Amino acid sequence: MSEDDSDPTRRVSRRLVLTATASAVGVSLAGCLGGDGGGEETTTTEEATTTTEATTTTEQVSLEEPAEVPEDARCAVCNMMAAKYPEWNAQLTLDVDDGQRAHFCSPGCMTAFYADPGHFVDGTSQEDIVGAWARDYDSKELVDATSANWVLELMADRIDAPMMRNPLAFESADAAQSYVDEYDDLTKHDVVGLATFDVPLGRYFRAKFLPETEEPSVLDAAEVPDDAECAVCQMMPAKFPDANAQLSFEDGERAYFCSPGCMTSYYGVPSHFDEERAQDDIVGVWAHDYGTKEQLDAVQASYVLEMTGEDIDLPMMKNPVPFAKSEDAVAFAEDHDLTEEDVIGLLSFDEELAKKYRMKQFS
Repeated sequence: MSEDDSDPTRRVSRRLVLTATASAVGVSLAGCLGGDGGGEETTTTEEATTTTEATTTTEQVSLEEPAEVPEDARCAVCNMMAAKYPEWNAQLTLDVDDGQRAHFCSPGCMTAFYADPGHFVDGTSQEDIVGAWARDYDSKELVDATSANWVLELMADRIDAPMMRNPLAFESADAAQSYVDEYDDLTKHDVVGLATFDVPLGRYFRAKFLPETEEPSVLDAAEVPDDAECAVCQMMPAKFPDANAQLSFEDGERAYFCSPGCMTSYYGVPSHFDEERAQDDIVGVWAHDYGTKEQLDAVQASYVLEMTGEDIDLPMMKNPVPFAKSEDAVAFAEDHDLTEEDVIGLLSFDEELAKKYRMKQFS
């Protein structure tokens, strides 16, 4: 694509906002390599990132407030013209060099910059960020990106946005939930806060502009550490490679489990096992298909209920049995004198079911 056509309730804790004011500054890169993993490439120079140069405008705008996008402001990540995308552009301010303001063509570029400011502006970090603003997907108005509800939309064909793949900002948690409710592959766990965006997650949207990393994102399963204990029963999940499970939280931390029964019990009421955790903090969940033993997306999986150690070979005796395909779950249920009504999704696990599978851990 040409540059003109474009390439492609949760709150995050805001750091103390500095009260200093400064000139509105357009921060741009000397060059870029192109779109994210799903977009077409727009090459302007061979340098992916360089030390940025600030261009001061005449308007005085507080670093705590969004500013009008200058016509000549280039995206601080991909180098496209931010003003050409009035329904998508974003901006961010830094308390460095008497104040800098970075403009972006899209939310994907802004979250990439947020993930690793020092990759784009030498010597900076997230601690230097004063404010950030993105366009609300519904209203198209600039909203506070630090308190917005971000939908991790990975399907570029569902939106018409610069640089193809982009996370979507919603000022209202209800609006974000309404969006994910439209699609079978999205759930409440695809809604996160801005603080969730680290380099691994940012690379889902702008891989070519962020450094490579071996660290998994919150959307990826991690290797189970040999010394990890099950967050429910304290057994060692690594000893059960065909049965263990795990989940990731918005802050990047993980919980590991020896079995699907422990995982679903934790999922039903996280605060019982860790008072600082809530179900809405969960982003990714993984288990193993009982038939294939392959790791699966546990949020999208189907679970056969009422299974005991007499019927299945899983740790901790009583477990719901996960399958990647609903038809496999139904067939398994029918083979064990159960019905389709005994097959449910992960989001149906509540405290009642949690206690049913791991009552000892609740007593």
